[in-house]
Amino acid sequence: MGRLPKLGHNVLFVDPPINMGRLFFRHLFRGKWSLGRIITKKTKTDEGVIVYSPLNTHPLSQKYSIKHAKKIDEVAREIFQKDKSRKTILWIYHVEIKGLENYLKNIKHDFLVYDCVDNYEGFPKYDTPEKKKWIVEQERLLASRANIVFSTTPGLAEKLRKLNPKTYFTPNVGDYERFFDIKNKGFEIPEDLKDIPHPIIGFTGAVDEYKFDKELYKKIAEDYPSYSFVLIGPMALKDRSTSKKELGFENLPNVYLLGTKDYNELPKYLSQFDAMVIPYQLNNYTIGGCFPVKFLDYLASGLPTVVTDLPTYAPFEDVSYVSKNPNEFSQNIRIALEENNPPKINQRHEVSKVHTWDGKVKNMLKLISENIE
Repeated sequence: MGRLPKLGHNVLFVDPPINMGRLFFRHLFRGKWSLGRIITKKTKTDEGVIVYSPLNTHPLSQKYSIKHAKKIDEVAREIFQKDKSRKTILWIYHVEIKGLENYLKNIKHDFLVYDCVDNYEGFPKYDTPEKKKWIVEQERLLASRANIVFSTTPGLAEKLRKLNPKTYFTPNVGDYERFFDIKNKGFEIPEDLKDIPHPIIGFTGAVDEYKFDKELYKKIAEDYPSYSFVLIGPMALKDRSTSKKELGFENLPNVYLLGTKDYNELPKYLSQFDAMVIPYQLNNYTIGGCFPVKFLDYLASGLPTVVTDLPTYAPFEDVSYVSKNPNEFSQNIRIALEENNPPKINQRHEVSKVHTWDGKVKNMLKLISENIE
């Protein structure tokens, strides 16, 4: 959304409603909420995006959705009133929001976009027939009413096309400018990497219950005791913080958990890595709708990348190491390090160069323009 103001569009980005509980007070403690933001619920990014953050003062979020929707509509009219000749596009990414119908009814718009990036019904939290029915109906409501649907994997596109023929496959992309040529940008070695020996095999992102394959990760760390395996990201199993012991890594001195880092900090870490891995499970969620954004960031960095055999990687088999089983995954780490050379690095750069956010935004706007009246 940060790219749209540069193209002349007015943008109001709405955060999911935040409960006045631990998360809010944690944000408050970290200085993310100024007095002005508490009063107006609004901030403005450096790119020119207005961010509105609704607050729930009690847990009845379904009832609160009407109030939020009307306030969002009011804020939108304040921002967009300068040029009434423009179309208002309601772009919904958060299909899980409570009271979805109230938002669709009360936020005035000329065109509705559903931007689908996950196979939501495959999430572990929808583990009962009632819960699964709820999310399926949420998505059916939004997809069927949308003027256009975007999806990040072929599997999602195939599923959603049954609900809306105006469904388009718009794959995830990477931040090419941020990660390109990081080996030659002169980054200082981060303090928490200085004592970690090479080769360093990296992973960034959540170590979670439903995607991250901890058994596969344990295997590769055991297979290569002289390699260092570094994990950067939140460590959580069953929606709570976890430890190296709970992950089963307590007897693996070559596994390093560095915790969560700001996205802006990742290039300096990747600049010190020798290869990357994405050891994801193969399950209903990942096979049905998973395309990790980090994959193309890794390619942009030029680092050899080993992944499990998800359908989303099929177009990238020439520039990554797609592994059909745990043994092949392990072997591919060694092969990736041995084969790493300038021609292969350049090949990864070239592929990532055509899968950028600027290109994706341009394509999405083109599709909207073709379908808007």
